[in-house]
Amino acid sequence: MDLFSDALLDLARPHLGWAAEQLGAFHSVVPAGAVGYDADARTARMGDLELRADLLGTYAEDATFQWGWAKSGLAGMPAISGPLELRRIGERHGVPELTTEMVDLRGVADSRLAAQRLGLIAMALLGARGAIDFCHGGRSLTFLVTDDPALPASRPDPATVGEALRTGAQMLPGTNAAEVVSGYAAHHGLTVRDVPEGLELDLPGDHRVLVHLDGERLGEVVVTGPDGPVAAAPLPPAPAADGAVAAFFPPSLLTELARGAAEGLDRGAVAFGDHLEKLGWPDRTPSSWEAGVVHFGDVFSAEAYEIGVYHHDTRTWHWGDGDGVARLRAIAREHGADHLAADQVVLPDAPGFEGYIVVLLVRAATQLGRARGLASVPTEDDGKRYWAVTDSRVPEPASSLPLICEVILSMADCLQQLTPQRDRYATMRAMVLGYFDAYGITPLYVGEPELLIGTRGPREVRVEFSHDGTINRAYSGLQGTLG
Repeated sequence: MDLFSDALLDLARPHLGWAAEQLGAFHSVVPAGAVGYDADARTARMGDLELRADLLGTYAEDATFQWGWAKSGLAGMPAISGPLELRRIGERHGVPELTTEMVDLRGVADSRLAAQRLGLIAMALLGARGAIDFCHGGRSLTFLVTDDPALPASRPDPATVGEALRTGAQMLPGTNAAEVVSGYAAHHGLTVRDVPEGLELDLPGDHRVLVHLDGERLGEVVVTGPDGPVAAAPLPPAPAADGAVAAFFPPSLLTELARGAAEGLDRGAVAFGDHLEKLGWPDRTPSSWEAGVVHFGDVFSAEAYEIGVYHHDTRTWHWGDGDGVARLRAIAREHGADHLAADQVVLPDAPGFEGYIVVLLVRAATQLGRARGLASVPTEDDGKRYWAVTDSRVPEPASSLPLICEVILSMADCLQQLTPQRDRYATMRAMVLGYFDAYGITPLYVGEPELLIGTRGPREVRVEFSHDGTINRAYSGLQGTLG
């Protein structure tokens, strides 16, 4: 499918250069770190900065974008004023993306990037001063737009005007660069002149901008001032919206644990769950453990050791014993993470997200100890106690390729929260390749970094990555049939 409709492209095009510039101004004052949002108060918080912001919409793992006005729980709230205005704009101009509750991006090569482009277009059409997107769990995103008057309004900067125009012209397919330049000039009240090379405009301070055009494409942008040529500078980049849990693992340790994480998920949950169901234990009643044996009701009792216990009230993890635990703690020390190797591990203050750390620790210990399964039971403080099942009567996992794809996506949801954006691709890639190796899948590297392909016999697995290292899709089929 095309990225967006012609109606949206035509409406957005004149605003793209200014929007890129304004977003840079916004990024220059926004601190890095976790983003919090209170829809009732209509406020976003980033570090010590608090801004008035609207809930623009959300992007889900199935590659759909839902507008804030379509969320029933937000009906009538000021927090959806922005998206409601966008819907009115869409109705006036016949733009389907702005009037459809759920925008389907599944046919786009990088649906996550497309959602972020849609967020920037929304900011541009609203004339807002900033846009924010951040993970709210798994690989999904929340999009905010802010018109807080405390934020700076962009001004033409001779050093960055070229990058702003170039970013705007390259943002969407089929974008006419002349319209981007003319729209930018109109926003700032600048006069545009046709010249043989393309377009020319004057900036305050006796600066002249010469934009070379090659048909509808933007070429070189030359800026001169009273003292001669002006050196080009990049726009301020978006600050990382990494949460507290994303700094908990040293990058090298996270990559090391990621290699076995998907196999640990398979061993501990998927394959073992199938085994229990075949034995007639489908209701998942709580298990119990005593003296090295875990009991699944009257159906099955298996040899096991305690991996550890998570205490919700104190946000602490306490290690058990066993081979997988000992190996994991030794690896943590090797990578300088003594805080993870201690008997008691204090988890970061990140309500709702500490569980991702526990998942990785448990799955890694399961894989490192070559356990056949995983059992858990809730504790009185809403935590959990975990056991690694070592009983040899439980078969080794032998997953089909479609199931392998499901496990990859499930583990990606966990790793997404634990990985700083700068390290995300390396971590996700290590997870996929480690899982491929565990199941005898031969990797092919021809599509990197956008694609990892693995083959087993006549079939293949494809894992698609977004521009920021996030795994977008994982699917399988006969070789030569997946496009």
